[in-house]
Amino acid sequence: MQQMTRARYAGERVNSRTGKRVSLAVRRNRKKALRMSRGYVIFLAFISIMTVLMCVQYLKLKETITSQMNRNEKLESELVSLRSENDALLENINSSVDWNAIKDTAINKLGMKYAEEDQIVWYNTDGRSYIRQYQDVPS
Repeated sequence: MQQMTRARYAGERVNSRTGKRVSLAVRRNRKKALRMSRGYVIFLAFISIMTVLMCVQYLKLKETITSQMNRNEKLESELVSLRSENDALLENINSSVDWNAIKDTAINKLGMKYAEEDQIVWYNTDGRSYIRQYQDVPS
């Protein structure tokens, strides 16, 4: 009881939780720390709003990316289907052509013959996959 009386006169009180003496200045600082100024509240509100907006933007971008990935998968599936269909049609065309009949007609009826070595001219295509001839080939 005497300690509590002395503590009150010196501007201190005994903390009920810890049993330690707490000065008046410390108590004022703690109360001040618990209060929030208007500027701090505005700052926290602004940061909270910005965080929510960034999360919404992130979710929109993620949804856009997901939809684009789904679209790409659908297009790739369609491409594979078209390629297989194209290969099947090409195989059908190649199997329906009688190459021996064409060769026989070219040689016997049209008088064509295979090119000889001195008739063949080689030149560079500059890496292109095919060539269109608009004029004579240079020698």
